[in-house]
Amino acid sequence: MPRGGNGISYTFFNRPGSAQEGINAPQALFGVLSQSIPAGGPVPASFLTTQNSFTTGISSPSSFNPAVSNVVYTPPDSKWPYIQNWFFSVQRQLPKDTVLDLSYNGNHSLRLPIIADYNQASPNQPGQSLPVTARVPIPTFGPITWLDPAGNNHYNGLSARLEHRFSKGLYVLNSFTWGKAMGDSEQALEYYAGYYQANPQNIRDLAAEKGPSSFDVKLNNVTSVVYQLPFGKGRQYGANINPVLDAFAGGWELTSINTAHTGTPLDVTYSASGANIVSSLSNDYRGQPFLRPNVTGNATSQSRSAMLNTYFAGYTFTTPPASAPYGNVGRNSFRAPNFDQWDFSVDKNFRLRERARLQFRAEFFDVLNHTNFGIPNTQTTNAAFGTIRTTYPSRQGQFALKLIF
Repeated sequence: MPRGGNGISYTFFNRPGSAQEGINAPQALFGVLSQSIPAGGPVPASFLTTQNSFTTGISSPSSFNPAVSNVVYTPPDSKWPYIQNWFFSVQRQLPKDTVLDLSYNGNHSLRLPIIADYNQASPNQPGQSLPVTARVPIPTFGPITWLDPAGNNHYNGLSARLEHRFSKGLYVLNSFTWGKAMGDSEQALEYYAGYYQANPQNIRDLAAEKGPSSFDVKLNNVTSVVYQLPFGKGRQYGANINPVLDAFAGGWELTSINTAHTGTPLDVTYSASGANIVSSLSNDYRGQPFLRPNVTGNATSQSRSAMLNTYFAGYTFTTPPASAPYGNVGRNSFRAPNFDQWDFSVDKNFRLRERARLQFRAEFFDVLNHTNFGIPNTQTTNAAFGTIRTTYPSRQGQFALKLIF
């Protein structure tokens, strides 16, 4: 049975209202007051408390200085982001209670906001070492968080789903997806917790920013198996079993889920300092540019234990000169370690009355205790670069009782 569809939608990007315009100066001001009380001494008369701190004029718009602030710029003619989705699938009933489903999914997104520094500085000329404030396009302003509606992303994916129901309580489902998500824009919640948003290193060269999206997974396979043991009341064996024996031996069900997928993208950067700095922004969600280094070489094969200390073995990374601070490493051009985990559960239903039953469940995650490594340090100027010091949770088990009536 073939199916297909195509749709066009316009999405509402709420982040400018919730996290950008809502904290924009001069209506909203952020200030830092540094003060201390001498050890063992009286509180200084000039010490500011919550009650008297606003007498300093910190909340007055007249105190706003754009040269030392981070303001937000949203173009007044920004159009709604445009998304086109399409899919085509074919489902086929095969012999012996087997169903095969093949599908293709794709989408194309335009006018997505790219968050960057509108006042990003030009690089130093060869031999120069001017500070960033001397190289910005608008000297009277500091960094300007720019919601640039120029993002261009797309996704293509091929999925295969095979489902088979056996005659004696055994059910098998395997789902496989090959996908590719590419683009030049990045938003919050599309990357690892504790990681950073892969913002453009050079907002004026978006052509060099095209790369995998941070949530891109090339290959993903999930295998599920459910087996109702054929023993107990209402099943193949022991349908008329004694209720007491059925309470212990009947009604058991086993569930197994194996998840395996390739690693998600990693953005390799360096910490810009001195003359290499092109922006004074320091928050990724405000548009901080992440500069990428130059790279040569190719990946070399190594054991799982070796990659914990030399994940990027075979590559040589160098920090570019101040006159050309944007390196040749592509955005999100490396991959985290692959992931493979087998989860398993056992459950048993105890019949209490005609309309009530008690369910016992024992669930085990990563039942084989297979180590799935976390992400490596991706900052080349950090002493820990290329090392992995985290793992996903090891084997865990939990037990539960649920009354259903």
